[in-house]
Amino acid sequence: MTRIRIGHRWKREPSASPLDSIALELDGVDLLSGAVEESLAEVVPALVRAVAALQGGGRRMAQVSLAEAHLELVLRRVGGEVELLVASLARPARLTRPPIRVDAEELTQAVRTAGERFLADVTRVAPRSLSAPLAQALAEPLKQLGRPTRPPDEEPVKPATLRQEPPEVPGFGFELRDLGPRAGREGGRRGTSGTLAPLLGAGEVWLALPGRPDAWKVPAPPFLTTLELSRLAVELARAVELGEARFELAPAGARQPLVLDLKAGKAKLGRTGTPFALEGNALAAAIFHLGEALAAAFAEDGRAQVGNPYLVELADRCREGLSHVRGPVEPPEVEGAARNRRTRTAAATSKPLKVPGRLRRLRFERLWEQRGLEDAEDSRLLLGRHGPVCCAPQAAVAFSRRDGARLWKRAAPLGVAAAADGHAVAADLSRVYGFTGRGEGARWLHDHDGIPLGPLLLRKDGLLLTLSEDRTVVAFAEATGREVWRLAPPRTQRSWLTTQGHRALVTTDSGYVYGLDLEDGQVRYRMRAPLPFHGAPIPWGRRFLALLGRGSHWAILLADAHTGEAVWTHEPDITHPSAPLPVGSRVFVAGEREREGVLLCLDAKGQRLWERALHLGPGPYALSPLPRAVVVTSASGAAARVAASGTVDWRVGAAGEPLIGALPARTARGVTLLPGERVRAVDPRGGQVLAEVRAGVGLVALQADVRLNLYFLDDTGTLSAYRLGTHFTVVE
Repeated sequence: MTRIRIGHRWKREPSASPLDSIALELDGVDLLSGAVEESLAEVVPALVRAVAALQGGGRRMAQVSLAEAHLELVLRRVGGEVELLVASLARPARLTRPPIRVDAEELTQAVRTAGERFLADVTRVAPRSLSAPLAQALAEPLKQLGRPTRPPDEEPVKPATLRQEPPEVPGFGFELRDLGPRAGREGGRRGTSGTLAPLLGAGEVWLALPGRPDAWKVPAPPFLTTLELSRLAVELARAVELGEARFELAPAGARQPLVLDLKAGKAKLGRTGTPFALEGNALAAAIFHLGEALAAAFAEDGRAQVGNPYLVELADRCREGLSHVRGPVEPPEVEGAARNRRTRTAAATSKPLKVPGRLRRLRFERLWEQRGLEDAEDSRLLLGRHGPVCCAPQAAVAFSRRDGARLWKRAAPLGVAAAADGHAVAADLSRVYGFTGRGEGARWLHDHDGIPLGPLLLRKDGLLLTLSEDRTVVAFAEATGREVWRLAPPRTQRSWLTTQGHRALVTTDSGYVYGLDLEDGQVRYRMRAPLPFHGAPIPWGRRFLALLGRGSHWAILLADAHTGEAVWTHEPDITHPSAPLPVGSRVFVAGEREREGVLLCLDAKGQRLWERALHLGPGPYALSPLPRAVVVTSASGAAARVAASGTVDWRVGAAGEPLIGALPARTARGVTLLPGERVRAVDPRGGQVLAEVRAGVGLVALQADVRLNLYFLDDTGTLSAYRLGTHFTVVE
């Protein structure tokens, strides 16, 4: 039995573009597993048009795109039956299951019933602005599906086989079997025309090496295998450039992964195979040649495939990859002046990032590395004027941006509080010391009562503010070091401190928030919340946001920063919430609900505007702002950009094993850095991955400065710096 099932969640929250699940069930098995938040206003009409085109006999192939799930539903008419294929173009590209044939009349009836029911629901529930265009889009296809038809008389297509041997060794060969019907004129554009259908024939791809004609074989649709291999080849070329030691190729359908030792120039099948010689660049070049050869083979088999967008994209990626694998062409050294000019260019610092067109690729190279930093897991990584500053509980160290040389270090047994601008307060058993900039000596010192200090240091209105044992707030005069005031909240084990205007705001795990005058530390208000606070107050205009909760019960509080009067409290009904992030006039918070990631958007009055499923794996999550959007990152490195309107602009998958915790994305010079085991630089507008730098699963902090230098701090106490080597743009 064939059924089309559409979710009902969108009826409870009608919007301009209903988002919900859609399923194509055959005897209770869902072929579209994962399509849980699709634009029904686009998918349902596309499915109805596709089946109507097949039923009328005008087309043999059709296609429906499910953009959010990265799935493509391909339909092929074979006499009185329709063959269904579901291809996932996410990583790795694959067929989710073997082709399935269903009765054409049964499929037509199921699609017609679902289309009519959806149109009736939209007319009844959704706004009028949505029902009118949908009725216009569905009227004629539904009318066509209601007409009695018989299978068109067509000559059976004789299956064909195309085999191409590797042009050189090492190299890839491929075999295409059961090519099936040609796309004809209908294959030149996307939509219901089915441009992917003629590319999904069965076959295999194999790697030929000297003395081993089929050293590695992948029995799967060659187009999907080559598509995934071309993506892996781009990553492989970057791994070779960065000097990584190991790389693994595991496309869908491969019985064993191909594991490369890039340092030794060897490879093996699986973890225990026999090593054989294979260079990383040679393998990447062979993969790119395979992509070009496969695109040419499809184009020669059917001339209509010359403009197939899937083949065009594959060929463009492979041509671009080959241009990088071949390396730069060095001009002949004819004159000494030319030699000197080239030497000066190599020795110069990295140029500013200029993008005359569309940015396509970046390359980062290791700049320097510092090891042995103390208490890295409890450290903060800041960016100063001259380079990064690593602030640990008992030591703060600043390094030069250029070569990693140590600019200054402050260490004390009872803690050090330091800021990125070089100001620091250090405490020992009897004295407290104040430092400014690079100077070795202290600017001032005073007797001390022996309480620990740091590592947080805030500088505001001539005061240096820090915490003692994460509980007591202490303020020192910046110029003289005199202790101006101190606040020790009662019945408190953990406090958080921030400044806003002329106020110092302190939240506590006992459920109190204090508003103090910066000048004298006078408590101007104290407000009791129903739950403990979790994190520092977040300034938002004249107000502040704060997260509070206990167990599975969480809430977001908005209050006036100068009077302490609560404006509203919102309970988001999620677990493991992120810190709330204000962007413009909206507030975002991410968390888990039923072990699925959710992003909530609130307006300035605390009313929920919308919520979106994230599909980024388990939480917790971190948020970072972009203009009119927010980037959500998880510990696995998966990330998504969500616009203020609720549209998911792009989503990227996991980048290896999960980190210790979720880190926020960083944006510098028009590039967004996504933290993970592999830190990825992406285009913040389209989400295209521009570069990857391996940071390891121990990454605890990430920063990027205005020159797009990257700084990674891991849990072993290693601070690594990378600089932008080159960038590649396409001028349109």
